[in-house]
Amino acid sequence: MPDGDANAERMQTLLRRFELALLQFATRITGDRERARDVVQETFVKFQNNGAFQNPEPAIWLFTVCRNGALNVCRKKRRMQYLDEKLIEASAAEQPMPFEREQKEAARFLLRIVATLPPRQQEVLQLKFQNDLSYQPIAEITKTTANNVGVLIHTALKTLRRKYAQTAKDFIPFTPKTTPNET
Repeated sequence: MPDGDANAERMQTLLRRFELALLQFATRITGDRERARDVVQETFVKFQNNGAFQNPEPAIWLFTVCRNGALNVCRKKRRMQYLDEKLIEASAAEQPMPFEREQKEAARFLLRIVATLPPRQQEVLQLKFQNDLSYQPIAEITKTTANNVGVLIHTALKTLRRKYAQTAKDFIPFTPKTTPNET
């Protein structure tokens, strides 16, 4: 197979693997799905033009360039929007199948809690849990240290647990059942 065909095949593989993850990442930063699409497209064009095919693991490069592009868009528009009520309501407008309603409701509930976190914590959580990156690549993408990433994730999870417990007890009644042996 000629080198050009191998590069085209690798590019298709990378598109399938990273396009959706990068789109979600950029949408969270810009708050606008169309601008995010442009950022992701520019990211892949830069990847192809800059000879990044030499990089054996392109995730760090792609997420870093995508993040920088999304932040540049925000700077130009003088706004940075992470999760907020408009984004959550827009996702709620889609009509799920009956068996998916409960799952979607739980996801919206969790997204509302995540939306209360500072943007930096939201970003590292997304990179860690949605994109399955380890601390070191996240540190390189966000231009911080792996230790700081760990602290941000730990703090975010601790806050999420506390807020979930507070919020969930307000509307989800829970009374543990006792068995006859426990009395």
